[in-house]
Amino acid sequence: NVEKDPEYNLGIVRIAKDGTTAELLWGWSDGGKFTSEFPAHMMSHISRLAVDPTHRIVMHSHPTYTIAMNTVCSTDEKDFTHKLWQSNTEAVVVFPDGVGVLPCMVCGTNEIGIATAEKMKEHRIVVWAQHGIYGAGRTYDETFGLIETVEKAAQLYMLSAGLGIKNGITDEELRALAATFGLDYRREYLD
Repeated sequence: NVEKDPEYNLGIVRIAKDGTTAELLWGWSDGGKFTSEFPAHMMSHISRLAVDPTHRIVMHSHPTYTIAMNTVCSTDEKDFTHKLWQSNTEAVVVFPDGVGVLPCMVCGTNEIGIATAEKMKEHRIVVWAQHGIYGAGRTYDETFGLIETVEKAAQLYMLSAGLGIKNGITDEELRALAATFGLDYRREYLD
């Protein structure tokens, strides 16, 4: 939709110097407004840029299998990340910093924005239980790829977990992957 009518589907805003309001400079020609989750996006930007000034993209989406997975799994970050890492060898390589997970919270509030921003200090991915995912990175492609990798691992987990996983990736194999790729990963997330 963006390519067909960018002025309808996009908006450019300027944040006031005091950081409390935003002014529409261009776009949303139908009179639309930015999402109720805009404060969470902005707070996440602030957190990620403090960690890595190249992380200029914050993306939010609602990936089906990731949402499904957080309805059947614990919201414990270690457990959730471990299950994702064990589902696909690509997972630990793409998100070695693990996945931050928030319990179900009311979206569109400052509270969820603050909680997301806090998680973004340690994770490039934050899952909102029963809602969606936030990802941060240097480019749109990198950030989309990060979210897509989490979704792919969640899909593999959801397709196999009910059958009884007999051949998951072991912690020893995860350590070997991390060593091969020279990853700084969350060692404490392995058993």
